[in-house]
Amino acid sequence: MKTRLLSIAIALVAAASVAQADPQSSLSSVVVHSERSSAKAPRSGHTLDCTPPNSMAECAAFHNEIRRNFNGREIGMLFGAATAYPEYRSSYDNVVRRYDAFARAYDEQHLTAFASTK
Repeated sequence: MKTRLLSIAIALVAAASVAQADPQSSLSSVVVHSERSSAKAPRSGHTLDCTPPNSMAECAAFHNEIRRNFNGREIGMLFGAATAYPEYRSSYDNVVRRYDAFARAYDEQHLTAFASTK
């Protein structure tokens, strides 16, 4: 019985070493891309990327507006680990749509105001 287990163990070790030595069996590198909405991507038309957690002084007004329009859990879903929130499955898409509309409106309002001052 011990001889049989020993021979099986030797066979497994031999198979593992052959598989490891074969260059064809090595895994290729993995590149991870986010397919989330524009919540993490720079917003078009805006010269600054004020996506949180950006601490630039120029972004403070935008961040205040985000806090005024979204609650803490929604902000966590948008800019943190979205799947950590129980409401992720039922409300994430709606929160992302609201954020996209909010960001577009904010850009339009502030880019128009910026253009009129020049």
